[in-house]
Amino acid sequence: MSGKLKPQKKAKKMTSSIKKLNTSEIELTVELSATDLKRFVDSAEREIGISLDVKGFRKGKVPKDFIKQHVDPKTILDSAMDLALRGSLAMSIKEQDMDVLNVSNLNIKENTANKLLYSVLLTLFPDITLADLNFKVKKREVSVEDKEIEQTLETIKTSRANLVPKNGVAENGDRVEVDFEVKSDGQTIEGGVSKNHPLILGKNTFIPGFEDNLVGMATGEEKNFSVVAPKDYFHKPVAGKKLDIHVKVQDVKKIELPEFTDEFIKSLGRFDNLNQLSENIKQGLIEEKKAKESQRVRLEILNTLISKSDIKVPEHMTDKQLEDMIDGFDSDLHRKGMELGPYLAHLGKTRDDLKKDWQKEAEKQVKIMLVLHKVAREKKITAEPEEIEPALSEMAQSLMARGDLDKGGIDVNKIKEAIANKVINDKTLKFLEDHCSLPV
Repeated sequence: MSGKLKPQKKAKKMTSSIKKLNTSEIELTVELSATDLKRFVDSAEREIGISLDVKGFRKGKVPKDFIKQHVDPKTILDSAMDLALRGSLAMSIKEQDMDVLNVSNLNIKENTANKLLYSVLLTLFPDITLADLNFKVKKREVSVEDKEIEQTLETIKTSRANLVPKNGVAENGDRVEVDFEVKSDGQTIEGGVSKNHPLILGKNTFIPGFEDNLVGMATGEEKNFSVVAPKDYFHKPVAGKKLDIHVKVQDVKKIELPEFTDEFIKSLGRFDNLNQLSENIKQGLIEEKKAKESQRVRLEILNTLISKSDIKVPEHMTDKQLEDMIDGFDSDLHRKGMELGPYLAHLGKTRDDLKKDWQKEAEKQVKIMLVLHKVAREKKITAEPEEIEPALSEMAQSLMARGDLDKGGIDVNKIKEAIANKVINDKTLKFLEDHCSLPV
């Protein structure tokens, strides 16, 4: 038999094209061929097969034909579609060398066995001009004084104290529980009502004069008195004002502190004596201070970079940051049993007022994010799988303990992305600290 063989047609590969909509948005269109789709179907079958239990086969060793018999075809196709979208999108972004901030508006235009055609809207990171990293921030020396160790030892004593009911009147050093209401100009102030509030008299953790008025009171006794808040009081709405207070003592207990005997010290951990415990406290305080100094240095470096760099913050990024800040504040209020709406009404403010108050801080946080992203991109700082997996495993265990894994709606890929971003930010901050700081 003679004659030439016909050349085989080269399989069509994935293609992508971009359409620039404005300075920060691009429409990306991606087309996958039948060959591409088959590859993703094969990948989906392999992933599903890893966790599939089939009698007679070890987990992860189930043959392909058996996978198809034991898994709903729709499950495989859905998984393949997810892999195809994520995989082709990542490849297209890499090929086009785009610095993508956000992906939205997925539009699947054609989905058949032979072709997957879709488009997405890509929001790009703004291109900032980063200042040279040729400046230095000096680190401060960290030390621990004896009085700091003594204060920690006293805190340990207090945490292990015995509370003994007291029939007499309250004295400095006693622990009391009180109901109180604080008013200014006849109106109850924000946070001015509490029930069974614990206090150790003499610690002066309240407005000056408050604890002094509790000395000499007995359980069940009530009292009205007034104090004047200091002009520099942290709660600005009442700073410098006269406050009218009604208080009722619900409980009085004497605090009996333990002695630092060898037996007591051994009950605290692997310590044989007071010297060992004190040295452990000292090292702990040093590490804590080093961490705080590291934070200070990193913030100063970031502030310097922001001031020297050319950064134009897009309005949509500031708006998004403001929404995130307000949502976070709302969540904090919920944990304290409060609602954002009534809280703002009490202050005489609106959500828009809050945005105006926080505008500059939101812009600063966006600038910090842009600077960190730019440095990481230029220095090729990335997150490796071995850096992501431990945090992902820890989070999965936490979700499982809370029963959230069974509720659905958990996007593992988004969690991985969030963890990766944190790893990259931490590594970038470490790089900046090492590069732009002077040792003590």
